[in-house]
Amino acid sequence: MGLGFAKLTSFAALLVLLACVAGLLPLARFDSEQITIHVFPEHVTVDGLYYYRNPYPFQIVQGMSIPFPTDEHHPAPIELRVEELWPVSQEIPFRNLMGRPRFDLPLRAHETVCLRVHYYQRALGGEARYILTTTQPWIRPLREGEYRVIADGVTVLNSNYPLTSSSGGMAIFRRTQFMPAQDWSFSWQTDQR
Repeated sequence: MGLGFAKLTSFAALLVLLACVAGLLPLARFDSEQITIHVFPEHVTVDGLYYYRNPYPFQIVQGMSIPFPTDEHHPAPIELRVEELWPVSQEIPFRNLMGRPRFDLPLRAHETVCLRVHYYQRALGGEARYILTTTQPWIRPLREGEYRVIADGVTVLNSNYPLTSSSGGMAIFRRTQFMPAQDWSFSWQTDQR
């Protein structure tokens, strides 16, 4: 019985380790994000700053994937770029697995890393969505999130998260201890020229 239990325990530990490396179970902490979406008549560009922290006194590698809202009016994004801004400035190569861009994020002991993800997505029909509910698998709420929309040749009509106008034609909403129950959806109309 002892040998069988030891094998089972080793197998379970290996599965947990593989799930962590694949990004299915988080080792790192997803602390905060700042999302800026530029809205144009037929497309959006998304710039996201994401802050991840290693709470442990040893290095970890966190598997990551980038989900996108796609459908007949919102094809897969193009011009996708992933880069680490600090502590080291570098582009992060990714691979497409199971329809999603994926990459590994190494974090040294007690290190915080800032990633930037940028992409362009067609958005026909005057509406778009940004996926927020992917925070839930991280188990903990975001310490803070800031979400901005900048209209360029359009007027934002609706948002399921109430927006506050800010300077420079930007509208914004902020949350602390944020565990989103729904994605951010908003719509617009093209300005008459």
